[in-house]
Amino acid sequence: MNQINPIVGKYLAARALYRMVRWLKNWREVWSAYRNRLPLPPLQFRSGFTLHHKSGDEPLLLMYEIFVDGCYSRNKITDGVIIDLGANIGAATLTWASQSEKVTVHAYEPSPKTNQTLKENILANNLGARVSVYNEAVGREKGTIQLRTDLPSMEVTSFVDSLSAAGTCTTVPMVDLNEVIRRAGGDEIALLKIDTEGAEADILEGASPGTLRLIKQMVLEYHDSLCPDAYKRCKRVLDEAGFTIETSPINDHQGLLYAHRV
Repeated sequence: MNQINPIVGKYLAARALYRMVRWLKNWREVWSAYRNRLPLPPLQFRSGFTLHHKSGDEPLLLMYEIFVDGCYSRNKITDGVIIDLGANIGAATLTWASQSEKVTVHAYEPSPKTNQTLKENILANNLGARVSVYNEAVGREKGTIQLRTDLPSMEVTSFVDSLSAAGTCTTVPMVDLNEVIRRAGGDEIALLKIDTEGAEADILEGASPGTLRLIKQMVLEYHDSLCPDAYKRCKRVLDEAGFTIETSPINDHQGLLYAHRV
């Protein structure tokens, strides 16, 4: 097993501590558990909400992704409807809903276990009046789909060879993006977030031109390693729909795609 250089180890620990101090009110309790390799307490964010989590969730990675990297907060949304596809335990949803009382969120999380934690987070933070939670996958069309659900909650997917390997698969209901937009009122969508571990291209390709015209801006994580050519397929749909696109690669096969209308 490779050993971490002591200097590198100290740097990584200091960076983790800095991030906790900056973003968390209860950073002392979180830091103590982190350093002693104990289960982390709920994360109490300085912005006002608490993120509860369970075994298999990765709350610190969610904190880094949403707050440190700011991947879903390039444009602060203070009014309108946000749709969160692949909501996980609700870190992004809680962030948006806590920023403004004029924001409503429709959050979709297909994994039953993860969806339960998502619901608990919405209720614990008194956001049930403005956040609607759906225990469904979103894909190309209405039906059902199998998920590999014995993975960490951030990795639950239908687009991986592991579906054919030994493991726990769960059949869940699925709707298309047209139905998602209809449920949200059928009017303009301030922001659509898609982080669906390989389903992103199917979701966009199943949307009608009328549905896509209702979306003002979008942030999408593509996963070419799970679904070959996912990026090219997503970009083609968005180009044809008239979006201006910016790409932010994470590595050779994964990254973020930002789209907006001028």
